[in-house]
Amino acid sequence: MDKIIPTFEVSLLEPAFSSSIELAEIGIDSLIDDGILKNIPIVSLLVGIGKTAQNIHDRNLLKQTLNFIKAFNDRYISEEKLRKYRNALNKNPKKAEEELGRVLIILNSNVEIKKSQLLAKVFRAYIEEVINWEKFCELSDVITRLFITDIHLLYKVFSKEITDTTQCLGYQADRLISVGLLHSATKSLSIGSSQNSHTVRYISTNEFGNLLCSITK
Repeated sequence: MDKIIPTFEVSLLEPAFSSSIELAEIGIDSLIDDGILKNIPIVSLLVGIGKTAQNIHDRNLLKQTLNFIKAFNDRYISEEKLRKYRNALNKNPKKAEEELGRVLIILNSNVEIKKSQLLAKVFRAYIEEVINWEKFCELSDVITRLFITDIHLLYKVFSKEITDTTQCLGYQADRLISVGLLHSATKSLSIGSSQNSHTVRYISTNEFGNLLCSITK
C-alpha cells in the first residue's frame, strides 16, 4: 500500500487525468499492450508491477479504478474542495491510508463497474462535504451489498413511479428493505390457504435511501 495510495491520490484528485479515460472504447488488454493511459500514475504503477497483463484480478482492479476516477470527475468539483482534501491528506498520512485505502479495497472487491461508479459519486459527495466520513462508510457498505438489478427499482421508488409491490418484483423490494433503503407498510392482505395468502405493501425510500438516490441518480 506504500506506493499505491499516493499514486491513487494523484490520479484521482488531478482532474486533468480523467479527461483521457474513455473506458467505453478502451479495453484493458489494449490499454496494456498499447501503453494507452500510462501517463495516469495509477495505471503506470499497476502495469509496471508486471502482473496486470496475466492476472484477471489485477485487470479488474485497474478497470474498476479507472471507472471510479472517471465517474468521480464527471461533474465539476471546486478546486477549493479538492485542495482542502489534499491538504488534509498531506497533514495526516493515516487519513490517506484509512480513506483512500478503504476505497481501493472496495474497488478491488467489485465485479460490477456500476458499483464503482456509484461509489465514486458518494466519495465525491464526501469531498464536497455534503456527507461526512461516517456516512460515506455507511453508503459504501450498502453499495457493496446491492444487487445491480435492484438499483433501477430503487430509483423508480425514489421518483414515486413505483409505490407498492404490485408494480415490481416483491423479492427485489425485500432486498432493498433488507439493506435499509426502503420503508414498507401493508396496503392489503388477502387471506386464503397457506399457499394463496398474499400481502401487498406500500414501499417508499426512507431517509437513507433518499440520500443515496440524491447523490447517485
